[in-house]
Amino acid sequence: MPDWSYKVTFWEHEVSERKGAGKNKKGKTHTVRWTVGGKRHREPLRSKAAADKFKSDLMTAHRDGERFDIEVGLPESMLKAESAQQRGMTWYELTLKFTDVHWPTIGFRQRESIAECLPEAALVLLATTEGRPTDKEIRAALREWAYGDRLHGDPVPEEHEQTIAWLEENTVEVTAFDDVETGTDLVYELLNHLERKQDGTKASANYARRKRTNVGKALKYAVEKRVLRTHPFGTVSRKAEQSDDPVDPAIVPNGEQIERLLTAVGEAAELGRRLKAFFAIIAYAGLRPEEVIALRKNDLLLPEADDANKFGEFRLRRAESYGKSKRYTDNRTQRRDRRRLKHRSEKTIRSVPIHPRLVVRIREHLNQFGYGPDDRLFIGPKGAVPSPETYGRVWRKARVAALSEDELARELAAVPYNLRHACVSSWLALGVEPNQVAEWAGHSVKTLLGTYAKCLEGSADRGKQRILEAFLAETAGGEAKPQEDEEEAGGENLTGI
Repeated sequence: MPDWSYKVTFWEHEVSERKGAGKNKKGKTHTVRWTVGGKRHREPLRSKAAADKFKSDLMTAHRDGERFDIEVGLPESMLKAESAQQRGMTWYELTLKFTDVHWPTIGFRQRESIAECLPEAALVLLATTEGRPTDKEIRAALREWAYGDRLHGDPVPEEHEQTIAWLEENTVEVTAFDDVETGTDLVYELLNHLERKQDGTKASANYARRKRTNVGKALKYAVEKRVLRTHPFGTVSRKAEQSDDPVDPAIVPNGEQIERLLTAVGEAAELGRRLKAFFAIIAYAGLRPEEVIALRKNDLLLPEADDANKFGEFRLRRAESYGKSKRYTDNRTQRRDRRRLKHRSEKTIRSVPIHPRLVVRIREHLNQFGYGPDDRLFIGPKGAVPSPETYGRVWRKARVAALSEDELARELAAVPYNLRHACVSSWLALGVEPNQVAEWAGHSVKTLLGTYAKCLEGSADRGKQRILEAFLAETAGGEAKPQEDEEEAGGENLTGI
């Protein structure tokens, strides 16, 4: 139930500049500001007249003695009017509006993720089962058209017409989440479903979290549109299962294993020879595969060829992601999308050092293959840009050729991304400051320490040993000689560069 208050305070409008639709045109945003029961509220509007009208309506309601909803900030009469206006909005209609608003502002991989996750919620939020299409038909119609081709302006294809027509009439009203008697049960039913895979088995924590996040964004949009009073997920005590993000050290290859794998890659025909430096960069510079495949000539700063002990530098500007379908890209001509770096602004350049021995490997690659079209560092034998499926096939063959049965059984370096784990964990083990490692790796310190927590167990023992040595030196009145440690800091991960 709402928390009401008669204590309302009004403030002057806040006026700020905004860019308009026309080139170089600007306008002003007039934000109405007020507090209800001590809670601040803001309503940005595009004109002073609209802001004055909205504020006048609030003040009239206050003078008439109406009670205000503390959480939402509106008087009871306006809440009833909004409720009447929004009543009848179904889950299907809400998701169409949600995707309309968010599509232009997000990358195609995120569009693809939304199109995959929202249909799972629709399977739960049905008003009836009479004439119900199959799960497969509902998923396909929503994923391919409602949250895909529709946003390019395409009409409903014939194979999805009946399913879309049924969904338009038979998903629950969004306000069902606010129902005092049944709303909580509906939330639990939805969360339970999102924690399952399509075959009904339990999903991984990461996959469940991704579905919950995307569906949660649609529900947040419903709150923003005042279709819902509060976010349904916040009304229940159930917590999401802890993510299984931390890297398992058992799957992270060491330096000797990496060298075996790179040798096997280089022996896998011409494509393998072209990709040997590709995998080496992931292993010894910690770049993501989508960052390596995007490398151009101007992204590399290589030292003089005769300086064997000098570092080079990657100057990363873009990454190239691949999706499952072209329908989620802007032009629908290819599955690859060249975009800004992950978690970085449009103009950010991330600097990553190139170890001197990795410099040698890159030069060997350039001497043999040169740069491709558009000054690309990596292209296939026929001039195409290798896709994840392409370099994934090369990697799988190399693993079989290079690894023992035991190493294969424990899924050592199962995917190329495990090479990045090897690089980042070795940086940390060598004592490089976490802030610096996070900067090179391109993510936050929190993510870094959470992801590599298990890989740092050995570094904790080394840290305690160093503290003990310092203590002994202090008590002895001199300096203690550090013990030699052949496995110090995972250094072997770097010896084979």
